[in-house]
Amino acid sequence: MTIETVIFDLGGTLIEYAGEYEQWPELETPGFAAAYDVLSQNGRTLPSFETFRQAGFTHLPRMWRAATRKEANLQVHALIGEALAELEVNSFANGDLLAAARAYGRAIQQQAWLIDGALATVTAVKSAGYKVGLVSNTMFPGEMHQEDMDRFGLLDHFDATLFSADVNKWKPNADPFLHVLEELGMRAETAVYVGDDPASDMVGGRAAGLRTIYFPSSQRFAKPDGVQPDGEISSLAELPTLLATW
Repeated sequence: MTIETVIFDLGGTLIEYAGEYEQWPELETPGFAAAYDVLSQNGRTLPSFETFRQAGFTHLPRMWRAATRKEANLQVHALIGEALAELEVNSFANGDLLAAARAYGRAIQQQAWLIDGALATVTAVKSAGYKVGLVSNTMFPGEMHQEDMDRFGLLDHFDATLFSADVNKWKPNADPFLHVLEELGMRAETAVYVGDDPASDMVGGRAAGLRTIYFPSSQRFAKPDGVQPDGEISSLAELPTLLATW
């Protein structure tokens, strides 16, 4: 069936958030540093930053897995709260955690850059008449990512966007893809999903009935055994040509 809808991943596909770090969760270091600075204000006493960061690194993969398994949503302020609880630091109110989470998010935003070809490719896809959507696994508020998309000129090209923490719908489950398709008024069999993480993007897109295109923009994600995308591109510039063949 002809492709009428193109849905993109965000981080690692259109915008790179890793900064100078190559591995997750290490790339979250600037966020933890900014949160730590906020929490340390007004003479508050905390364990060392390295101890705080390591507590965050301990809980982040566990909380991410729980979110993708539909066990619990994941948001930055909750992660910070879990790290503090691990360290038996219980002196912070929810407002403090939210302020630290905002600082965490701003730090991650500051290290973001637009992946080569992203704007030209999204523009070309939109101009070709496709419906354009986005599904992003993220523990940050969607408005933060929309600010980034707007800053890089992407946002106006999208007809619908979904950010997992806003709605507690996480890849590789089918529901975030189906949510966006419903917003677009489009059917799964007419849609393709483009992403850089096979275990999340290819498995999730396929679970929702979409065709999938793998874009390995970094070395962070390997292709698991048995996961076979419908297409693969080495640069975003290749996407419009590939779509035209379908």
